[in-house]
Amino acid sequence: MGFDISYHPIREDEMEAWFFAPMKALREGDDSLIRRVAEERSKQQEKFFAEKYIDIMKTLASWDPNQPTEKGLLYGMAVISGFFTRYQYVRGTAYSFLLDRQPQMGEYCSSWRSFLPDWIPSPKHEKLTENYAAGVYMSPDQVKALLADYERKAKVRQILTDFFEGNLEVFLTALQDAKRTGSGLMEAAEVIEVEPLDLNRTVCYSDLFLCDPKGAYIYQDVAIAQIKAATGMSEEEIAKKVQEGKFTSQKTYVELDDTEQE
Repeated sequence: MGFDISYHPIREDEMEAWFFAPMKALREGDDSLIRRVAEERSKQQEKFFAEKYIDIMKTLASWDPNQPTEKGLLYGMAVISGFFTRYQYVRGTAYSFLLDRQPQMGEYCSSWRSFLPDWIPSPKHEKLTENYAAGVYMSPDQVKALLADYERKAKVRQILTDFFEGNLEVFLTALQDAKRTGSGLMEAAEVIEVEPLDLNRTVCYSDLFLCDPKGAYIYQDVAIAQIKAATGMSEEEIAKKVQEGKFTSQKTYVELDDTEQE
């Protein structure tokens, strides 16, 4: 199915206020903290999805602690952060996958265990290995360092350019958003699932309106170009089949390579 990747700027104090503290209270039977967060945020943010935030937090509170943390609480934290801050989407180009090719780029990532509360089990994996999971985390200092090294070190610039290709601008925007707010950057898979041939059918488990659409438009352009090349259909023919319900996913015709988009 490939990977729909999102990048979420978030500080450790925000993790504590929006997620860790309310979650711990919930697990102890106290829902007053999540309701207070929802109420206060609703006053600051015009379209804050308070009930959705509360419902997801309650669902996560019952998560089996024997299941991998990256598939439960940490994935949930990425979903929750998307109710509070703008985040970026890219198809396939996860920093986690870059580490498989260039392990030295791990110097810009932190271990989750280094700052997780004691009551949260360590994740089984520190990077993405499957769908619907949390990936790497970059601290605020690591975000700044990666941006600085992208500008001044040709090797780092080349590694990022070669890997992210058409998604590079989106990834850099995620880093810049994090730097601007003094945040770290969290990676996750399938917080949002984009349908490139009909963006209105996109599924989002967080706040879709806080997701910058640029990455989705890039995915759409690449998908259409690959379908045209594979089938000989024109863009108008593709659009017609989508409208008729005969062509609901680009994967029906060609599987988009996650990391080598044109």
